[in-house]
Amino acid sequence: MSSTYTLISFDLCPYVERSRVVLHEKGQAFEQVFIDLKDKPDWFLKLSPRGKVPVLVVDEVPIFESSVINEFLEEVLPEPALLPEGPLERARARAWIAFANDVLMDGVGTLWFAGGDPVRVEQGRATVRSALERIEGALRERQKGPYFSGASFSLVDATLAPVFTRWASMEVMGWGDLLDGLEEVQAYSQALLARESVQAARAEGLTEKMVELLRSE
Repeated sequence: MSSTYTLISFDLCPYVERSRVVLHEKGQAFEQVFIDLKDKPDWFLKLSPRGKVPVLVVDEVPIFESSVINEFLEEVLPEPALLPEGPLERARARAWIAFANDVLMDGVGTLWFAGGDPVRVEQGRATVRSALERIEGALRERQKGPYFSGASFSLVDATLAPVFTRWASMEVMGWGDLLDGLEEVQAYSQALLARESVQAARAEGLTEKMVELLRSE
């Protein structure tokens, strides 16, 4: 009997979107259960020790943290492969995923939830720009192809894609200039946005909902 997959989600969460991308890449059917992060149900808090989404429930066993979920999916659903074969290349991919989590998303989060504080806005802008410049450098060194490592879509791409699906909302908020002069990142973002799995994982009305959320902070 095949396993059942249920992804517990908040529709605007970029971390959930990452796992949706991977599930679509793998062609794995899954159910989604949406919760209100401002009113988390008790059953969810029992599944998620950190009280965060995503949580992937596989045959009644909960797995939390998007990077762990995505590595699990790569292990149990090996085709198509979303990590390179060699240990050095795999380590490099995992390092960039950690960079996206700890640096880029930290800056994005600061920017999104600055609450109008000009100091925090500038901190967020500086962190995001610096992170994008590092990604620009990595893209210039890649093998030929549209994705982070070249020709093949990977877990790094799934991790970074939600930043760019939200870029239209960043532009509305006046932060679109953070991509100015970063030609490789601009081309890379377009390749990600054209990817079928990225389109399928994107929440309906994402830009409008994100702008509403950001303006309410």
